Amino acid sequence: MNFDLKSAAHIFFCTGARNHELLKIFDPAKITFEYDERMASFKALGLAHMTGKPVIICCTSGTAVAECLPALLEARYSNTPLVLISGDRPFKMHGTGAPQTINHRHLTEKVVGTYLELPLEKFAEVELNPAYPLHLNILVDDTVPHDLEVREDCTIGDFRTFITHKRSPLFLFSHEASSMRELIKKFAATEHLFYAETLSGGREFSRISSERDLIRMLKGNKFDAVIRIGHTPLSKIWRLLETQHLPVFSFDERHLPGLSYGMVSAMSSQDLMASSEWWNILDEQKTLPALVKDSDLEKTLNKYPLSEMSVMKHLQDHLPENALVYLGNSLVIRFFELVQNRNFRTFGNRGVNGIDGQLATAVGIALGTQEKVTCILGDITTLYDLSSLREMPQNLRLVIMNNAGGRIFDMLGLDQRIIMEHEVNFKSICQGFKLSYGQIDLSLLDSVQVLELSPDPTQTRAFLKDWNA
Repeated sequence: MNFDLKSAAHIFFCTGARNHELLKIFDPAKITFEYDERMASFKALGLAHMTGKPVIICCTSGTAVAECLPALLEARYSNTPLVLISGDRPFKMHGTGAPQTINHRHLTEKVVGTYLELPLEKFAEVELNPAYPLHLNILVDDTVPHDLEVREDCTIGDFRTFITHKRSPLFLFSHEASSMRELIKKFAATEHLFYAETLSGGREFSRISSERDLIRMLKGNKFDAVIRIGHTPLSKIWRLLETQHLPVFSFDERHLPGLSYGMVSAMSSQDLMASSEWWNILDEQKTLPALVKDSDLEKTLNKYPLSEMSVMKHLQDHLPENALVYLGNSLVIRFFELVQNRNFRTFGNRGVNGIDGQLATAVGIALGTQEKVTCILGDITTLYDLSSLREMPQNLRLVIMNNAGGRIFDMLGLDQRIIMEHEVNFKSICQGFKLSYGQIDLSLLDSVQVLELSPDPTQTRAFLKDWNA
């Protein structure tokens, strides 16, 4: 059976930033928008069964592709014309640990009948006679316009050479399997400029107050190098380095560069903490930290009291110092970091994970401790993982930031259709699972299992417009 895009009976489009560009090529009349790749791929399988025509499941990169594997396996053994189309990062990024980037070929090639990888500009013209199921992996931004390479197996001596004569390097602390707090606390006493993300465990020590200020400083050429400590950062600045091309040295226990270029040492934060040579190098260099503008965060929060950032700040005010907090992906983790000024023990899935399995991961964390765990998720993330509500541990409380859709895409200025706006309220869902439920009132945080908060998307947009002006 021949395949081209016109021959497809339908397209189940799972919202994502990486595959967003493919929307311009698909026939709008054939598209249904979804957020759960596993569910959507089985819908596509069923429709392909009934029509006998190719049906497309389109998703973003990373674990989104892995979620489609069960349906692909069924299609393989039932001889069904299922087509997976995934939006992917450039080939040069594969295997680097870059955000939400895995090798899709290794994941599906032995499952599907045909695997084909091609750049976006050739996608609209695709026409072939494949063995089904078919996986088309589209390299959406298949250009890395520089000749820099990755240098592996670097030593602390290489770091000394790297940082010598650097006048204003940025130290960027991301996260590891365990907290980096003690290293950051000691590092804060040095004369170096640094930014600590929330999952690092040392957010409140950060010498740069917000990601906004961090990005402005990068664009204003305030840094002449970046030294990363930990796994791949969440901050947008890390993605910007692919075009800024500043010299980068990474200390990553996984031995992954996280970019298509840079120097990498496999030393962990604990290795650095114990390395006298590391501390000697820092003392020898003593870069003068650039002036960091005091952000007007409090003023902007007060101006937009119903914005998601303000709601997140009030939520943090109700959490005790050193609270154990699990943060879902996308806006939740970004806004939590923006307003954080106290110590919380934060966790999150930041390898290549998307919104899948977030609540289930928090359940597992709660099962591993006697302490109270607060899990903060968005509404779409919660809907993705509803079955995890069935047996929530007593020491786990779920806070749902219900902003009526996938507002990360709103913030990115992408096609409004992939926001998937809704009017879902979680009260009846919680009643069905026999979970105690509260809404809006943060004083209920310690007395209910699920607390639903409703920030105003309009005020959130206005906050971001003022904040980034």
